[in-house]
Amino acid sequence: MAIRALTLSSVQVIESDSDPARGSADATKFTIGAIDAFVSAYVFDRTLTFSDSDAGGIAMAQVKMSEANLEAVRFGLRGWENFRDDRGNDVPFTTTDRIVLGKRYVAVADECLAVLGQDLVRELANAIRRINEVTPDDAKKSVAA
Repeated sequence: MAIRALTLSSVQVIESDSDPARGSADATKFTIGAIDAFVSAYVFDRTLTFSDSDAGGIAMAQVKMSEANLEAVRFGLRGWENFRDDRGNDVPFTTTDRIVLGKRYVAVADECLAVLGQDLVRELANAIRRINEVTPDDAKKSVAA
């Protein structure tokens, strides 16, 4: 089979592995989608930075996985259902416009990102990375947006 292009309009609905209600009607459902090459380059180039030697002559490499995960979720998360605060109220899903490499994108608003725990951000970012490497089996599970 030849190389296939990403279907940028397709989405997947996933449930967190850590959700106690996983597999039931009460589970929180996250809708994720692929991110295009511009956003992917922006997000994944932020993962690793290098700095010149310090006073001791040591060059530094810094891996910023948490920041890269957050940015992947910012652009790859499309919505959620049954996501509630500690009082049982639905947390609204809101977006904002962002400019990346000269292109306008709809991205998750900061107030939404702020209420996601680091473990959930990591899990969602990994799922978004997987959707960006679509296999024939994954394509069958995708739903056209």
